[in-house]
Amino acid sequence: MENLGPLNFLRIPLSNLWDAPNIRQRIEQADTEFGLCMLRWYCRYDAETRLTMRTQLQWALQNPTYDFQKILIRVTTSNEDILFYFSYLLHLTEHTECPTVA
Repeated sequence: MENLGPLNFLRIPLSNLWDAPNIRQRIEQADTEFGLCMLRWYCRYDAETRLTMRTQLQWALQNPTYDFQKILIRVTTSNEDILFYFSYLLHLTEHTECPTVA
Protein backbone atom coordinates (compact mmCIF):
# COMPACT_ATOMS: atom_id res chain seq x y z
CA MET A 1 0.00 0.00 0.00
CA GLU A 2 1.33 3.41 -0.97
CA ASN A 3 2.58 5.67 1.81
CA LEU A 4 0.56 8.83 1.33
CA GLY A 5 2.23 10.78 4.11
CA PRO A 6 -0.17 13.33 5.54
CA LEU A 7 -3.04 12.06 3.36
CA ASN A 8 -3.09 8.77 5.27
CA PHE A 9 -5.86 10.12 7.50
CA LEU A 10 -8.21 10.31 4.50
CA ARG A 11 -8.32 6.52 4.71
CA ILE A 12 -10.51 6.91 7.81
CA PRO A 13 -13.52 8.54 6.10
CA LEU A 14 -12.91 6.60 2.89
CA SER A 15 -13.30 3.33 4.79
CA ASN A 16 -17.00 4.21 5.27
CA LEU A 17 -17.40 3.82 1.51
CA TRP A 18 -16.79 0.08 1.70
CA ASP A 19 -20.20 -0.18 3.37
CA ALA A 20 -21.82 2.74 1.55
CA PRO A 21 -20.39 3.04 -1.97
CA ASN A 22 -23.52 4.99 -2.96
CA ILE A 23 -22.72 7.73 -0.44
CA ARG A 24 -24.11 10.60 -2.54
CA GLN A 25 -27.52 8.92 -2.65
CA ARG A 26 -27.34 8.17 1.10
CA ILE A 27 -26.53 11.82 1.87
CA GLU A 28 -29.17 13.25 -0.48
CA GLN A 29 -31.87 11.00 1.01
CA ALA A 30 -30.57 11.34 4.55
CA ASP A 31 -32.65 12.34 7.46
CA THR A 32 -31.44 13.80 10.75
CA GLU A 33 -30.53 10.35 12.03
CA PHE A 34 -27.94 9.87 9.28
CA GLY A 35 -26.15 13.08 10.27
CA LEU A 36 -26.21 12.04 13.94
CA CYS A 37 -24.81 8.64 13.01
CA MET A 38 -21.98 10.31 11.08
CA LEU A 39 -21.25 12.60 14.03
CA ARG A 40 -21.12 9.66 16.44
CA TRP A 41 -18.68 7.92 14.09
CA TYR A 42 -16.52 11.06 13.86
CA CYS A 43 -16.51 11.68 17.62
CA ARG A 44 -15.10 8.21 18.30
CA TYR A 45 -11.71 9.56 17.27
CA ASP A 46 -9.46 11.63 19.52
CA ALA A 47 -9.24 15.41 19.06
CA GLU A 48 -5.89 15.28 17.24
CA THR A 49 -7.14 12.71 14.73
CA ARG A 50 -10.32 14.73 14.14
CA LEU A 51 -8.29 17.91 13.51
CA THR A 52 -5.97 16.11 11.09
CA MET A 53 -8.93 14.54 9.32
CA ARG A 54 -10.63 17.96 8.88
CA THR A 55 -7.37 19.47 7.60
CA GLN A 56 -7.06 16.70 5.02
CA LEU A 57 -10.70 17.02 4.01
CA GLN A 58 -10.08 20.73 3.40
CA TRP A 59 -7.03 19.86 1.30
CA ALA A 60 -9.06 17.33 -0.67
CA LEU A 61 -11.71 19.90 -1.53
CA GLN A 62 -8.99 22.29 -2.70
CA ASN A 63 -7.48 19.56 -4.90
CA PRO A 64 -10.46 18.01 -6.69
CA THR A 65 -8.37 16.47 -9.48
CA TYR A 66 -6.55 14.15 -7.09
CA ASP A 67 -7.54 10.49 -7.54
CA PHE A 68 -9.01 9.72 -4.10
CA GLN A 69 -9.97 6.18 -5.12
CA LYS A 70 -6.31 5.17 -5.06
CA ILE A 71 -5.95 6.00 -1.35
CA LEU A 72 -7.88 2.96 -0.19
CA ILE A 73 -8.25 -0.34 -2.00
CA ARG A 74 -11.69 -1.53 -3.09
CA VAL A 75 -13.27 1.93 -3.01
CA THR A 76 -15.54 2.00 -6.03
CA THR A 77 -17.24 5.34 -5.40
CA SER A 78 -16.50 7.92 -8.10
CA ASN A 79 -14.09 10.74 -7.34
CA GLU A 80 -16.94 13.22 -7.80
CA ASP A 81 -19.05 11.45 -5.18
CA ILE A 82 -16.07 11.14 -2.84
CA LEU A 83 -15.64 14.91 -3.00
CA PHE A 84 -19.38 15.36 -2.37
CA TYR A 85 -19.03 13.12 0.71
CA PHE A 86 -15.90 14.95 1.91
CA SER A 87 -17.72 18.27 1.58
CA TYR A 88 -20.71 16.92 3.52
CA LEU A 89 -18.49 15.47 6.23
CA LEU A 90 -16.41 18.62 6.57
CA HIS A 91 -19.50 20.82 6.83
CA LEU A 92 -21.02 18.46 9.39
CA THR A 93 -17.92 18.36 11.58
CA GLU A 94 -16.45 21.85 11.37
CA HIS A 95 -18.52 23.28 14.19
CA THR A 96 -19.25 20.15 16.17
CA GLU A 97 -18.04 19.76 19.70
CA CYS A 98 -17.57 16.14 20.60
CA PRO A 99 -18.17 15.27 24.23
CA THR A 100 -15.00 14.82 26.24
CA VAL A 101 -14.56 11.63 28.18
CA ALA A 102 -13.85 12.29 31.84
